[in-house]
Amino acid sequence: MTRATLAAFLVMMWLSGQAAQPPVPSPMSCTCATAKVEHGWCDAHGVGYVASIEIRSKLLYETLDAHGHTLDLSTFECASCQKAIASDGFCEEHRVGFVRRQVYFSRLTYELARGQTRDPATLTCPVCRKNAETLGWCEKCAVGMVGRVAMKDRQGYEHAARAVKILQAATQAAGRCEWCAVAMVTDTECPLCKITYKEGRPLASPARP
Repeated sequence: MTRATLAAFLVMMWLSGQAAQPPVPSPMSCTCATAKVEHGWCDAHGVGYVASIEIRSKLLYETLDAHGHTLDLSTFECASCQKAIASDGFCEEHRVGFVRRQVYFSRLTYELARGQTRDPATLTCPVCRKNAETLGWCEKCAVGMVGRVAMKDRQGYEHAARAVKILQAATQAAGRCEWCAVAMVTDTECPLCKITYKEGRPLASPARP
C-alpha cells in the first residue's frame, strides 16, 4: 500500500463512515470521563481523546483510530509491511504499524496499542503517577507513561512522545484544515491543500521550471 493509496483510503474511510452514521439521539449524555480512559469520543461535547490529548476534529480523531482498523492484510504488498505484520512491527516506508493483526495509521496509535492501559490511582510510584497526567519516563521503574498507557520499551516510548508533539500541533492545524491535520499524523499529502507532511512538518515543494 503506497502513501497515495493510504491517503485515498483515509478519504474513502471518512466519507463512507459519514454516510453510514446513524442519527444521534438528543439530548446526549456526556461521556467525556469514559472517553478519556478509552481513547473515545463524546458526542455531547464534540470532543475525543487519544493519549489524554483533547481532539475537537472528528475527522482527525477517527483517522487516528486508537482501536485499530481491520483490513485485508494481503493488500499490503511491500516486504517491510509483510515483515511488520508478522512481527507486530512498524513499516517506516509506509508509516503504518500492525499489532495483533490490527492496522494503525499513525506511530502514536501503534505505540499505544503496544502499551498497557493503567489506572493512575493504582500506580504506587509518584513519578509514574505524575507522568500519567501527560507523559514522561521514570528511570527508577524503567516505564514510560503516555497518558494512562504504560510502555516498557524505551525506544517505543520515545517514538510515542515525539508523536504526541505532532498530534498536539495537528489539533491546532485542524482549525485551518482538518485534512492537513490528518496528513500531519499520517505522513501523507493533504488532498485539499496538496501539502505533503513528514513528521508533522510540511515538505518543501519541488522547484518549478
